[in-house]
Amino acid sequence: MRFRLLVDSEEFAAQLVQDISAARRSVYIQAMTFDADTSGLRVARAITAAPAPDRRVLIDAVSRAIVSDRFVFGPRNWLDDALRQEWRATRRLAGELPGQGVGVRITNPFGPLWLRFFARNHKKLAVIDGRISYIGGINFSDHNFAWHDMMLRIDDPEIAAFLEADFLSTWRGRNQSAFRSFPGIDIYLLDGPSNGRTFEPVIDIVRGARKSIFVESTYFALPFFSRLREIGTAGPSKVLLTSEANNWPQMRSYVPWEAWRSGIELRLYPSRLTHLKAILVDGRNLIMGSANFDFFSYWIYQEIVAVVRDPEVITAFQDRILIPDLAKSLPYKGPVSPVRGWVRALSFRALVGLNRFLTLR
Repeated sequence: MRFRLLVDSEEFAAQLVQDISAARRSVYIQAMTFDADTSGLRVARAITAAPAPDRRVLIDAVSRAIVSDRFVFGPRNWLDDALRQEWRATRRLAGELPGQGVGVRITNPFGPLWLRFFARNHKKLAVIDGRISYIGGINFSDHNFAWHDMMLRIDDPEIAAFLEADFLSTWRGRNQSAFRSFPGIDIYLLDGPSNGRTFEPVIDIVRGARKSIFVESTYFALPFFSRLREIGTAGPSKVLLTSEANNWPQMRSYVPWEAWRSGIELRLYPSRLTHLKAILVDGRNLIMGSANFDFFSYWIYQEIVAVVRDPEVITAFQDRILIPDLAKSLPYKGPVSPVRGWVRALSFRALVGLNRFLTLR
């Protein structure tokens, strides 16, 4: 078994394209977004050129409405000719791949009246030749490739078989909740409705922290803030590193309030958005995957979450992400508004409640 932490998109894409090009049996790729821009087409070309006879791609339906991190049907965006052209090209890409021998399926259709718009399959996964797997947070699009993020490459047939079975289950239209423990890593598959139960062992690791909890996430939200508050201020040190320029405007007043009342040191990552989803507990357990540790990942989305204990991965994370990102970041010194924070929390809970009603009925 071999692990390799890949930091940022270029390192990930170069290795992924190399593995795809060398595939002889199968290439299975899953992402939330797969845009027909420079980054997406680079991976698409590698898949279509791969010699493996079994090549399949799962793309979430969100790409039918959101391209380049923008809602296509918004009045201002619909008048953007370049955005509409990219949206059409993205739809064509999904339609053209089957003609080149690549199976394509769209996960989680919006349904009548788009009532399931927020019920997304948020997984990012690659399984190649039943041996090599990738998990993490990077989608295939220029805007995603511009963000700070990471993926974990795993060279192990048992882990690949477990993740391949999940890919094929999703391919058949069945989301599953599952768990397997392997040397150096535990992997949790979240199906949406039962996410809360599946998350509990992961949250127990955070609750059991003795020295330190480091979180890097731009969308960290309830109920994970409350879990950190349960630990108390006298417990381990708690640091949350989030983006200075958050692409969710609602988070800008919410996160400072939650961090303040939870006794968490809040630091801001400058210049570009950090799309990382990572929690390092006591320098021994690295929680990572596709989940943002927010209300969507806890209650609604399909996700992959891993708890990595491999010492080499932990060291790589500390040396290549934690230490440099902390050095780049600045302490938050802006305003804290309990009223605005509370209103945001209330709106998030209402959004989750409505969508659970719509998706679970």
